[in-house]
Amino acid sequence: MKSYVNVVEVAIEHKEKFLIIKRPEGTHAGGLLSFPGGKVEESDAKKGGDILIEAAKREILEEVGLDLEDELHYVTSNHFVDSKKVNVIDSIFHCKIEKTIIQIVASEREVPEYYWMTIEEINSADNAPQWLKKYLKYIIYKGKQ
Repeated sequence: MKSYVNVVEVAIEHKEKFLIIKRPEGTHAGGLLSFPGGKVEESDAKKGGDILIEAAKREILEEVGLDLEDELHYVTSNHFVDSKKVNVIDSIFHCKIEKTIIQIVASEREVPEYYWMTIEEINSADNAPQWLKKYLKYIIYKGKQ
């Protein structure tokens, strides 16, 4: 039986731009653009809420220093095998910033660079992977419903 690592990513949107990080070199998808996020940990279950939401909020605080006060909305999930041959379930959330104080404090270890980018800028970036572009399409579609 396969085992899976669960990760979460959050598409943080503010004024029609998304917070995008550049993944560190030497990690899975190193050098590519991504939404911030990371692994679900045992401590996330102990908070009593939705484990994926708790993990997403913790990871965002750790990676970019944002204490999300706005709602997170589930977008989609995906399965992939990472560069170390680990099976990963990746859950994507969307958070439109209205209440959260925007003050980015990026983790030097996990976020070498970050940007606020429009959908057009992301779609035209050479280091934007297809899956990131696909997630953005899902977000746009759900926003029109």
